[in-house]
Amino acid sequence: MTETQRYRVVERIAAGGMAEVYRGESAGIEGFRKKVAIKRVLPKLSQNREFIHMFLDEARLCAYLSHSKCVQVFDIGQAAGAHFIVMEFVDGADLQGVLEHLQRQQQSMPVEVACLIAMHVCEGLAYAHDACDHLGQPLGIVHRDISPHNVLMTRHGEVKLVDFGLAKASSHLTADEEDIVKGKFGYLAPEVTLGQGADRRVDIFAAGILLWEMLSGRRLFKGETDLETFKQVQAAVIPDMRQIRGDVNDDLAYVLSKALARDRDQRYLQAGDFAKDLAIVMDRLNKPATYQDIAKLVVATAGERSKRKKTEQRDQAGMVGDLILDALHDFSGGIPEVAPTSLGTRGIASSPTSADFVNPSEWGLDALFDEAPVPPVPAPSPARSAAPVPPASHAAAAPKPPLPASPLAAPLPAAQRARPATPSGGAAEGGPFWRRWFGS
Repeated sequence: MTETQRYRVVERIAAGGMAEVYRGESAGIEGFRKKVAIKRVLPKLSQNREFIHMFLDEARLCAYLSHSKCVQVFDIGQAAGAHFIVMEFVDGADLQGVLEHLQRQQQSMPVEVACLIAMHVCEGLAYAHDACDHLGQPLGIVHRDISPHNVLMTRHGEVKLVDFGLAKASSHLTADEEDIVKGKFGYLAPEVTLGQGADRRVDIFAAGILLWEMLSGRRLFKGETDLETFKQVQAAVIPDMRQIRGDVNDDLAYVLSKALARDRDQRYLQAGDFAKDLAIVMDRLNKPATYQDIAKLVVATAGERSKRKKTEQRDQAGMVGDLILDALHDFSGGIPEVAPTSLGTRGIASSPTSADFVNPSEWGLDALFDEAPVPPVPAPSPARSAAPVPPASHAAAAPKPPLPASPLAAPLPAAQRARPATPSGGAAEGGPFWRRWFGS
């Protein structure tokens, strides 16, 4: 990224088990700028050659995809020992964020909006499944990881699928990296857990799971452990949505049952057929839904996320302030009394008559609060004689002696400021079941 200067990273916007995503800009001549998303594979995975080879092969296939329902891939590269892909930047939220927002607000997604989002997902899948290369040969793309995190929605109500490349590549991870796909088991198809391989019908089953979860507001397959979730997917017992929501009619219940059939031969064979039936259901609901309804959900979710981010930043600033004040306590060598402070954190009260009092301004910590330190004003020296000062008109002014150097220490660099230690997570439990689930 930095080697070619073609892309400039602006900020990190997401991080996962296999990659982290940055908002960036592509640079061009004459001041050309374009927002892009830069997905960087974690360096620890860049050492896995099989994973990288599969990742690059799948990413090259995805470069053929050019559809409004699929996030477009612009470029693939390598820098600083890690591979990255440059993609279309989607300004909005993913489906996972929208569902969590509705849950916090104790609201349900309208039936017609859930059907509209699921229809857009199926349209994107139908295009990807039938995509061909420049010679007209079918690419045979199967996503394998249709989950709420991989359904992105813009502030203008667009729905886009992302991460066609990382799903299949994850089947080449080693046992030491098995925790990377943790949490993905609830969106697998039953035949995958039975070792029967994966075709386009696994994506249709996953799209049915998304529709079921949007309507119910909870997970369909979610056990206490990954093994329990795995067994639930194998059994594929689907609760009747009509028993959960009274506004779900028989037509929608039939569509759900067909998309979530345990036997893949009883499922929709084409994602386009799934989308067509959803369009018929929406027409019979007599409740029109458009991109504007999706946009309202996304804008509300993004607004809540922005407020939460600002609150977290204020909390972090307060934590840093407490760390600094704790450091002051340690340096003073005593147990200070707690005094009121306008900063919202603990203050320090010391007796000015104490012989052991240390002036905190001499430690150079004022720079941490972004305020310029004020040097102490030296006391005037006593007059050596009582001789009168000659008038200014008859003598030239004598040069003033230089002020003594400030006893303040140099400001601490940002890299040396105190930060709380992050506890390292324990080893993942369970065996590497996922390695044979994603198919060949």
